[in-house]
Amino acid sequence: MILRNALLGIFLAMGVSLAMLVFLSWLAYDRSVESNNRTQSVNHTYRVRLKNKDILATVNTIETGERGYLLTKDEKYLQPYGEGRSSMKGILRSMELLVRDNPRQQKRVDSIKKEISRRITLIEFNIERTRNGYGIDTVKLSDGKNHMENIRSLCKELDNEERELLTYRSILQKEADENTNFFLLLLSAVSLAFLLVFFRLLYIELRRRITFQKTLEEKLTDLERANAELEQFAYVASHDLQEPLRKIRAFGERLKIKQSELLTDDGKTNVLKINQSAIRMQQLIDDLLMFSRTANLRERIFEEVNLNSVFRDVKDELNDLIEQKKVTIISEVLPTVQGIEFQLFQLFNNLISNAIKYSKADTPPIIEIDCQKVNGSELPNLGDIQKDNIYHRISFMDNGIGFDPIYSEKIFIIFQRLHNRTEYEGTGIGLALCRRIVTNHNGFIVAEAKPNQEGSIFHVYLPT
Repeated sequence: MILRNALLGIFLAMGVSLAMLVFLSWLAYDRSVESNNRTQSVNHTYRVRLKNKDILATVNTIETGERGYLLTKDEKYLQPYGEGRSSMKGILRSMELLVRDNPRQQKRVDSIKKEISRRITLIEFNIERTRNGYGIDTVKLSDGKNHMENIRSLCKELDNEERELLTYRSILQKEADENTNFFLLLLSAVSLAFLLVFFRLLYIELRRRITFQKTLEEKLTDLERANAELEQFAYVASHDLQEPLRKIRAFGERLKIKQSELLTDDGKTNVLKINQSAIRMQQLIDDLLMFSRTANLRERIFEEVNLNSVFRDVKDELNDLIEQKKVTIISEVLPTVQGIEFQLFQLFNNLISNAIKYSKADTPPIIEIDCQKVNGSELPNLGDIQKDNIYHRISFMDNGIGFDPIYSEKIFIIFQRLHNRTEYEGTGIGLALCRRIVTNHNGFIVAEAKPNQEGSIFHVYLPT
């Protein structure tokens, strides 16, 4: 859960950071577009002013050509006049396109076109008059001068407005450039800050994982040490403890056989109790050895195990008891799992023999074995990852004496018994051994009491 919260925090921080970076990137892009637009506006103003100067220069060229011809009557002066007239149409057309976004300037350009047209009409009149041998018409010449003054005045007004626009647009361009630089700098700073934060978070998480890894290694070392001690205990139990126990049983049997005639009835009873206690002690040692063996990590070699074969082997093992008790066992087809065969054999053996042992005296035992695939979510107190796993649920159902539901966990504790030894024999290790085996296989075992003590159900969950 801690790891999940840490990862969730990192992903949340990453999401917020990416959102902020996207927002700042959009702002920087928007400011960049704005700066580009302002630059284009300034450039547009310069182009209008240059085109305005072209109009004045072309009009002056046309007028100069007219004056030269009127004074000298030399046709060569009409060449710049003709070239000026030819280029004037293109210049005026370009100017109209440039000022189409400004209604006031459009009106001025229209007025300039009209004045130029009138001026050219008067120039053509004067040129034609001169060609025909007439003198200069001073009235027309004066009108032409007035038209020229109007053209200059209109061009000056147009240029003045463009100059004001240039000043205003230059200020906006400067502000846009400053904003663009600011947002680019802010974006770089925030990106660097987020990068440092991510490195810090990753460093903290890496250090936490290293610490966790060291702790885990220490736990594994402790577990190996405990396992070694358990193996040593198993050795002591199998040799040092069993040797005096065998002698107790041997001398008890010798006393019973050779000294039977010398013993009183009370003495014979005591010898019998000695032998029974020794047998019980031997069974307890054997069960403890089996319990300790399941904790041996070296024997946890997993392989494919067909549970149908395991079930058949257990039935063969318990065949005499099954026939004696007239037991009916009904089993579905069982799966093949990854596991340790001898441990799964012990698991099936313990659960089936328990169902037989705790059967009702007046009712033939019926044991049903059911198998289904289930989701881990039906198991309580599981982690989020385990809840998504799929398990084989193998249920052992019987019609025996059952148990009180309050003891559904206690019965799996080693040496815990719900009945007196005189009622049901046993060491109190069997179900604890079952839980150990199931845990070794990364599974779970759950005990369920049927209503009205009509039997019990043991659910074994093994990974698929």
